[in-house]
Amino acid sequence: RGPDAIAQFEAALRTDPDLADAHYNLGTILAQIPGRGPDAVAQFQATLRIQPESARAHNSLGSILSQMPGRQSDAIAEYQVALRLQPDYAKAHYNLGNILSQMPGRQSDAIAEYRAALRIQPDYADAHNNLANIFLQMPGRLAGAIAEYQAALRFQPNLAEAHANLGSAFAQMPGRMAEAVAEYEAALRITPDPEVRRRLDRLLAGKR
Repeated sequence: RGPDAIAQFEAALRTDPDLADAHYNLGTILAQIPGRGPDAVAQFQATLRIQPESARAHNSLGSILSQMPGRQSDAIAEYQVALRLQPDYAKAHYNLGNILSQMPGRQSDAIAEYRAALRIQPDYADAHNNLANIFLQMPGRLAGAIAEYQAALRFQPNLAEAHANLGSAFAQMPGRMAEAVAEYEAALRITPDPEVRRRLDRLLAGKR
């Protein structure tokens, strides 16, 4: 399906290079193909030359730039443009939160973006999970992390990462060993991840 769709969009653009949707859709496909990131960037940029106020194209351009070495600042700029154009764009707030969470000293900014995403879309499980991940790393925020992981799992019960992370949070609390084991086991039922298995084994070894 991918190669056929690429050929169709390329044919359409040879006929009319100003088809913004064709550029955008082509960029979306290319962004999912390893090694085609620069081509995806070119297609999103072409979209924006035709439709400079396309919030989704700025967001998608930001997403592909965020995966490229040395382009984090450019990605942030694209997300910020998307949000100026569409302030209630939950996905752009989430994406901006993700990139800020990886930058030293930007945890508070990342928290603000995840919270903005959740004000717009309260059932955004990945935003709850990633907000919890930040809290888990902060002194005195363990209870907040647990609450956010639990929120993520209310909305997406099969989110293996949230089960595993909730297990790690419970493992840090006195008297919550059984809940930690249960969450790791829930994660492993969904996705048999070797790292989660190691965490569970370490926990059980300590219990013995």
